[in-house]
Amino acid sequence: MSGAEQTAARSSFGKWVNGRAERWLVKHVPALERVTLHRSNIFILPASQGLLFIITAMIIFVAAINYVLSLAFALAFLMVSLFLLAILHSFYNLHGLTVRGLGAEPAFAGETAVFDIALERQSRRSHESLELYFQGGDIVSTSLVQSQQQRLALPVQVHQRGRFKAPRLIVQSSFPLGLWRTWSRLDLAQTCLVYPRPLPCNFSHSNISAASGESSSTAPGVEDFHGLRTYQPGDSLRQIAWKNLARGQGMMVKQFVDGRDEQRMLDWDMFPGLDSELRLSYLCYMILQMEGSDCDYGLQMPGNSIAPARGEAHQRRLLEVLALWP
Repeated sequence: MSGAEQTAARSSFGKWVNGRAERWLVKHVPALERVTLHRSNIFILPASQGLLFIITAMIIFVAAINYVLSLAFALAFLMVSLFLLAILHSFYNLHGLTVRGLGAEPAFAGETAVFDIALERQSRRSHESLELYFQGGDIVSTSLVQSQQQRLALPVQVHQRGRFKAPRLIVQSSFPLGLWRTWSRLDLAQTCLVYPRPLPCNFSHSNISAASGESSSTAPGVEDFHGLRTYQPGDSLRQIAWKNLARGQGMMVKQFVDGRDEQRMLDWDMFPGLDSELRLSYLCYMILQMEGSDCDYGLQMPGNSIAPARGEAHQRRLLEVLALWP
């Protein structure tokens, strides 16, 4: 069998093992927003240091038999006793820990999404030297000894737009002696909205279609004088046109307005001939740029039109439409 065939065989076997393990986890450790660790979802195996430790104990025991050394026997038995007692301490370091998923803020494709995780302990239990991470993500270390609960932020890379489901969270510890690795793999049913990756494109406000035939509009304000109207009870005395009143023209009130920029529509058809993902990336970039301008903007997609507006909530609405576009 050639080297390529051996590699392919190992890869196939690894996928088969991972698939079986994942199906077992789905059945025995189901997806829950809040999980308390107990004997059914905690796993334990000797760490590399633990294997070296027990091998050393066996060598000492063999040497004690050959040379009939009482102290060597005592040392070997002490090491085995520590090795076995460490199982209980390592297990109870995770037992009773409650892990809760708090969700994540939206992120852009190709960037890092940050999921918030809450840890809670029972009143008489402490948890030391904990490590939490998503597969392939950075490890966050903490201990839960003094405080009753703690909140952590765990990063994970997101690559595609849409609704991203967080992978299983790994909670592990080698406490107290590093001889055993105790861990659990939890599915906290967390999702995150992933926006398209914004790609810069050449555009200006002038080449974006207006939302209406008017190039500009006005609204009541304080900037520009607009005209006079008849006084009405409740009008501010500061706005009364005293000169007109002195001329005998009656009691008039000055009107002021603020100018508004034209309303703009970002359109799916602005980029003819491009594939869907590139259009979404360009539109995402334009939405981010338009929010910093002084005009209202909307979005025109096939079968979906959002009226012009502005503000963070409006921007999130438009970005969500792009993220969940089929």
